[in-house]
Amino acid sequence: MKGQSGSLAARLRQVRQNQREHARATAGTARELVIVAFAVPLVTLLVLALVVIATMAAAGTGFGAFGTALGSAWLCLHQVPLSVGGVSISALPLLPTIGLVVAVFVYTGPSARLRTTSADLGALVGAAVGGPMLITALALALVLDGSSVLPVNPPNALWAFAATALIYGGGTIAGIGRRDWRVWGERAGIRGERLDDLVAGVRAGALAALAMVGAAAALVCVLLLLNWPAVSRVVAGGNRVDGYLGLVVVSLLYLPNVVIDAVGVLVGTTVQLGGATVDLFNPQPGAVPALPILAILPGDPPIRYLWAIALVVPLAIACRAALRMRHYDLARNLRRVTVGAATTAAVLLIATVGAGGTIGELGRAGGDAPVVALAAFAWIMVVGAIAALGNGLR
Repeated sequence: MKGQSGSLAARLRQVRQNQREHARATAGTARELVIVAFAVPLVTLLVLALVVIATMAAAGTGFGAFGTALGSAWLCLHQVPLSVGGVSISALPLLPTIGLVVAVFVYTGPSARLRTTSADLGALVGAAVGGPMLITALALALVLDGSSVLPVNPPNALWAFAATALIYGGGTIAGIGRRDWRVWGERAGIRGERLDDLVAGVRAGALAALAMVGAAAALVCVLLLLNWPAVSRVVAGGNRVDGYLGLVVVSLLYLPNVVIDAVGVLVGTTVQLGGATVDLFNPQPGAVPALPILAILPGDPPIRYLWAIALVVPLAIACRAALRMRHYDLARNLRRVTVGAATTAAVLLIATVGAGGTIGELGRAGGDAPVVALAAFAWIMVVGAIAALGNGLR
């Protein structure tokens, strides 16, 4: 009888201990989800507030429109098109948005290490998206309430929420996938040789896309040096120190947009920048925004025929990607090439969509995203298929 009583008391103590541990784990999980939901967005909002305060102080306009300006800055950071004074601007700077995506990727990845179930990972993604969505709703309310102070028309709310979910959800899923990508592939039925070919193709395609972006960035830097007198004249149009600084800062913010447009030019497509048309064979000058970074656009016809030499760049990158994906089995080699070409096309499609848009009365800025993706796919696929056939015959 005493033994049964002791055993019952031990079981009761174990139950109470398990309940306390579960309560502590639940509290820790809830606390962690709250941190994931608001850490990056609140830091971002604080930085934007400091930038808005500094801008208003430099302009001497007062702080009556601070809320509207802060809400507009938050929406611009998340690539939400705005209409200011009846002028629509959807080609927004990509540099801050890229920094935000990287911050989400780096911050949420470690938070997923202790989470193994689908429910836990789903809660993490939901928290990472839910907090920013709440701030986006607040930003929309600030812009709507302050439209009489600043001439900013309320943007499309559905687009604002979708863009916020895409940025934070995509960054969080990428951070989780950094650890679980192989598990996801096996759950989708991709195993063994197919998984190896998928990994090889995705890796080679992503590296090819990064190489194209790097080559385009080098091209932009070279053109900046060659056209430095024109760049200096545009900067001098700022008249005062704050004007010079503003033009330079805006140019830096738009630098990724220009680099991605240069990628579209390198793969052989046409890029529209306001009234100017840029391609490798027949560039046409025209009216563009007065930014120093855009002083690199070609103007005189004699130089335009030399731009065809730039086609060597995507050819060399495609050859390098083909060497990365080669395999003695022709079928596996072609499978890798197809996956690699699709990866490169997908990366450049997303990048071109993000970099393009309208720039008010000047019209559209950026490349045709489907055409750029198709051209990139063709470069990798054609060169890779030729290399695969040659390797198979050898």
